[in-house]
Amino acid sequence: MSAIPQTTVAGHKVGRVGYGLMQLTWTPKPPTEEVSFAAMKAAADSGATCWSTATFYGPEFANIKLISKFFQKYPEYKDKITLVVKGGADYTTIQPKGDDVEFLRSDIKQTQDILGDKKIDVYSLARLPEEPVEKVFQTLESLRKEGLFGAVGASEMGVESLTKAQEVTQIAIIEIEVSLFSFEKAIRDVVKWSSDNKVPIFAYSPLGRGFLTRTYKSPEDIPEGDFKKMVPRFQGEAFYENLKLVDRLDEIASKKGVNTSQLALAWIVGLSDYTIPIPGSSKVERTQENTSSANIKLTSEENKIIGEILDSFEIKGTRYPAPAMGHLMK
Repeated sequence: MSAIPQTTVAGHKVGRVGYGLMQLTWTPKPPTEEVSFAAMKAAADSGATCWSTATFYGPEFANIKLISKFFQKYPEYKDKITLVVKGGADYTTIQPKGDDVEFLRSDIKQTQDILGDKKIDVYSLARLPEEPVEKVFQTLESLRKEGLFGAVGASEMGVESLTKAQEVTQIAIIEIEVSLFSFEKAIRDVVKWSSDNKVPIFAYSPLGRGFLTRTYKSPEDIPEGDFKKMVPRFQGEAFYENLKLVDRLDEIASKKGVNTSQLALAWIVGLSDYTIPIPGSSKVERTQENTSSANIKLTSEENKIIGEILDSFEIKGTRYPAPAMGHLMK
C-alpha cells in the first residue's frame, strides 16, 4: 500500500484520505461491478483504507452487497479495510428511523448477514430522529454492547449534540460535509470540536459533489435523476455565481502545480490532525490521485489566501433542498 499520513478510527490505523462508496450504487447509472471493484482496490492500495457506506445506498442494501462481493473476490482486503456504515433510514423514504430500536437491530443484522465475516467497525445514524440525543446514543450503545458492531459513529451533528452524545459513549468518527464549497460556521465549529476531543471527521462531498472539479459546466449538465437537480446551490443563477469561487481556487491550484481537486482534498487534510476527506470515484486513476492528495502540504500563505476567500465569498443556495435542511447539523 502507498504511504500516506494516517490516523486512528475505532482502534484501526487508517489513511488520512478515505473512500466514499455511494456513487457506486446510489446514482442514476451505476458502474459495473468490474469497474467498481477496480476503483475499490485502487483506493485500498493507495492507502484509503477507511470506507464510508450506508445501508440505503441503493435498493435492498445494494452498496453493502457490492462490498461483500468485493471481499469475496479479494478476501485478503477484509482486514485492511475499516468499514463505517450509516443506517437508521428506510431506502424508500430516507426518513430518520433511529427512534425505532427494532428497525435499527434489523438494519444492522441484515447488513452483517450480507457482509459475512467482515465486521461492521463503526455504525452511525445518517440523521438524528426527533428524540433526545442522549436517548438515541444510549440505544446505539446498547446495540453495540450486544456485539452488533464495533464502535458508535455520528453523522450530521452539531457541537451541542456531539457533546451530549460523547457523554453517553465514545464517538469513533463524525461524518459531516466539509469542503471549500461547504464550510459555514456550524461546520467549522465541529472541526474545532473534533480536534479538541481527538475524534476523527469523515468529510463527505469534499469536492462539492463535483462542483469544485467543474464536472458540470451548467445546471443543464446535471443528469436527470441526479440528487443535485434538487439542490439550490446547483440551480439557475446560483450555479454561475458559485463558479466564481472555483475560478479563484483554480488560480491557487495552478500556481501550486496541482489540480483543484488535489488542492481541495489537501486543504481538508490540513484542517486538523483528525480530518479525513472521503472522495468517491469509479475511476482508478482519479481514485489514486485523490488519495495521494494527503501528501500535498499547503503553505501558511496558501492557507491564509484560501481562508480569506472563504471568509469573503458567499455561497449562493443551500447544500440540500429546503425539506432536508432541518435534519442537518442537529
